[in-house]
Amino acid sequence: MSKYSTSKLAEIEEWISEHGLIEYGGAKLKDFCKEMGINDKTYRNWLKKDDFKETIKRGREVFKTNLTHDLAASLAMVAKGYEREETETEYKPNATNPKLPHITKMKKKKVYFQPNVGAAIFLLTNLDPEHYQQRQRIDNVLKKDDKDMTLDEINAEIERLEKLDKQEET
Repeated sequence: MSKYSTSKLAEIEEWISEHGLIEYGGAKLKDFCKEMGINDKTYRNWLKKDDFKETIKRGREVFKTNLTHDLAASLAMVAKGYEREETETEYKPNATNPKLPHITKMKKKKVYFQPNVGAAIFLLTNLDPEHYQQRQRIDNVLKKDDKDMTLDEINAEIERLEKLDKQEET
């Protein structure tokens, strides 16, 4: 059983930073406890300590930041399209030892993956929402002299704009 110490906290933070802990697809609590040499009861007791809670929180934040970066980079790669090298291997049965087949042919080839439009749209609308939107935004507020307009004033403004439209058409 591991003892609670500053060095143990550093080890815990490093492990959670790399593997996560439950949220965001991170490791299961039982795997964390096993790796740290503690049991579930010890974990719950340590959670009562502020420095342990902060260590867990910091590790989770690092994991989340790294995961976000990796996923964004992966999504960007898919959005733009990419090329990778794949190895094709051909096996031939081994008469003397069927568990160890002979490799008869290894061929490397480049495979191209086309850009993914859906991924590109998703990235653009989330990275630069001011310029790329998936739906119209209605954030015009009818005001006159920094005061909200009355219904009569709004109707009068609509009539004025309709007249302008008709004049432009002729």
